[in-house]
Amino acid sequence: MKTVLLSPRTGSITVGEIPAPETAAGMVVIRNDWSLISAGTERATVSTGAQSLLGKARQRPEQVAQVIDSLKRTGLADTYRTVQDRLDRPVQLGYSCAGTVLRTGEGVDDIRPGMRVAAAGARYASHAEIVAVPRNLVVPVPDGVDTQWAAFATVGAIALQGIHQAEAVPGSRIAVIGLGLVGQITLHLLRAYGYDGLGIDPDPAMVALAESAGLVAFPRGTDGLSGAVSRHWAGAGADAVLITAATSSSDPVEFAGRLARDRATVVVVGDVGVAPPRSSYYHKELSIRYARSYGPGRYDPRFEEGGHPYPEGYVPWTERRNLAEVLRMLATGTVDLAQLQPRVFPVEQAADAYEALKPSPGGRSVALLLRYAGTAQLPPRPAPEAGPRAWTSPRGTLRVAAIGAGNFATRTLFPQLERESGVTFSWVAGGRGLSAAHQGRRWGFRTVAESVETGLASGEADCVMVLSRHDSHGGYAARVLRGGAALYCEKPLGLRETELEDIADAWLVSGAPAMAGFNRRFAPAVRDLRAALPGNMPLQVVYRVFAGRLPADHWYFDPRQGGRLLGEVCHFIDTAGFLVPGRPVGVRAVGADARDPAAAQNVTLLLTYDDGSAASIVYGGLTPPGAPKELLEVATDGVAARIDDFGSLTVWKGGRAVTTKYRGAPKGHADEMRALVRLVRNEPLDEETAAAAGFAPALWSSLVACRAARSLTEDRVVECAPATPALARALGCPSPGPDAAAAVPRPGGQAARPGGGSASTTAAL
Repeated sequence: MKTVLLSPRTGSITVGEIPAPETAAGMVVIRNDWSLISAGTERATVSTGAQSLLGKARQRPEQVAQVIDSLKRTGLADTYRTVQDRLDRPVQLGYSCAGTVLRTGEGVDDIRPGMRVAAAGARYASHAEIVAVPRNLVVPVPDGVDTQWAAFATVGAIALQGIHQAEAVPGSRIAVIGLGLVGQITLHLLRAYGYDGLGIDPDPAMVALAESAGLVAFPRGTDGLSGAVSRHWAGAGADAVLITAATSSSDPVEFAGRLARDRATVVVVGDVGVAPPRSSYYHKELSIRYARSYGPGRYDPRFEEGGHPYPEGYVPWTERRNLAEVLRMLATGTVDLAQLQPRVFPVEQAADAYEALKPSPGGRSVALLLRYAGTAQLPPRPAPEAGPRAWTSPRGTLRVAAIGAGNFATRTLFPQLERESGVTFSWVAGGRGLSAAHQGRRWGFRTVAESVETGLASGEADCVMVLSRHDSHGGYAARVLRGGAALYCEKPLGLRETELEDIADAWLVSGAPAMAGFNRRFAPAVRDLRAALPGNMPLQVVYRVFAGRLPADHWYFDPRQGGRLLGEVCHFIDTAGFLVPGRPVGVRAVGADARDPAAAQNVTLLLTYDDGSAASIVYGGLTPPGAPKELLEVATDGVAARIDDFGSLTVWKGGRAVTTKYRGAPKGHADEMRALVRLVRNEPLDEETAAAAGFAPALWSSLVACRAARSLTEDRVVECAPATPALARALGCPSPGPDAAAAVPRPGGQAARPGGGSASTTAAL
């Protein structure tokens, strides 16, 4: 499908071809008829892209701060690669569109295929032939409203939210400073609701556009403007001033103070400098308020992406209701957006449309629409498989496919796989299609699959790597195994025990090799430590992790992603289990800051094992930059050892200490990828590599992480025994129920045992 792309490095606009987005749970897939270019927001984005690196830094100081933080956390080389990758990665533009619903995901019950809808949201309601948008950002278009005008709903919601924040009653005097697209629509809405509104702008063309629609407007540059406004209102000041301008200057805020009456409200809607002068704001006791985009719910992933509603009695005007209200005004005819005189471009001429945003002798356009042919279609869904495909060991070249291709995959895993001889990248898929298309070209994937389903159905991969967001791992992993391919799944394997049960069942039935992304098992320091420990003595393990603070908007804090306990602490649960000879018996988790696993960032775990071993994991997610990351200490009869940030291992044994240094502090990714290639090719693995590559231990670690999350919530010790039949069989445990089959060993030679323990060890259940 066609989509409009911005190059962050050069600021150039192109129309590219990418796969259509997938129909995920809670999402609405829409074929666009129209999308609206936001003159202010998108002009600023394109302008920043066209600047030099220094210019970009000046425009985006918050991103400079992120780069500095990354330098402290990961070093110069890694930060440089991240910045260059961001500059090379194209960006979809747009956040306001309208069209026809093609499909809906699970959980969407109020939107149906065939409905005409308007949609909102950056990264979702893009300039593209087909978009996938969360249901809370989609509203039906009333009969009689053309989708051309429905495409304005998002910007209309921004204007409406500014009016709500003013808390003025109909008939109030309201001034609007800045008559770009948001300002023009604000004036139209004020008139429709019965306010006494007027607009102010330095551009005579914008003033003329408002006046042509019968609105009151004044040019900002004229002498005596304050007096003219005062005379218009018979000597009175504004009850509220809405600032919809976009400028780094604080002049709009200063001027608003002169226009306002005593104790009036100034609402900042646009991106302006805010430096109110004391002389007017103090003496008039003015209030400054901000309008946050489309309304309540904006920037809250629980509402926007999770679909959770706000209680109407407390939050009556959500962003979704604001969208619907704008459409209602269009349906009743009280607002006529045709008076904005928009210019229309076919999507193929998007570059010309963005050129029209630039100032020119003929004046700039306030509204620009992209028109779509309306013929784009989703790829047909592959016919469901009659049953699981049989696994066959590959011969010759090993074909590797990927579901998802984010930063970790492209900076860490793909470069290691690329170094392995006889490996080729087959297909890549996932998400909204843009990242897959970009990384597919960058890494030489043979094809970009139209969807994960078509990729899996093609049979064109010997091994499929699941590298997507955490909430999708469980479902994809089971589908890969049942599709007859070997599996590599980044941690966590699943966020719920039901997902782990499904994966275990698929693994047992398929007979395909499988591996999880617990790379620390392969770290040279961890493997050397394991070799130095006696294999039959209980251990005391202490694992301290200073993980560091994440930005408040990091995707880990989306409740659907499980949080840091399930997403990161599972790593350290797994490493402890790799060293301990016994099987996990119980876990106690304590959160220093929260009992919600999705929100907790400071967590302490105590793990007990059936051989008498114990492991404590102290995970600090709010530690400052510069603190050492990981310290792992192990003690047993006659042996003590310490791994310090994977850069060194010290073993105290027999009265002396031996320290080994590891250049580059490797965490095992290279050896992990090398082991994956050999595992899928069915090549012999030495005992240590086979133990590290084992899939049953990864299932154990994932199960313990789920039980730790339960322990945190319930504030008690939770047992670790598997409670479902397939998990019990995969882990070689006694059946949890009277009707389940007896425990069986893992087919294919991958021992069903935890960590480094004996395959004959019996769990104390």
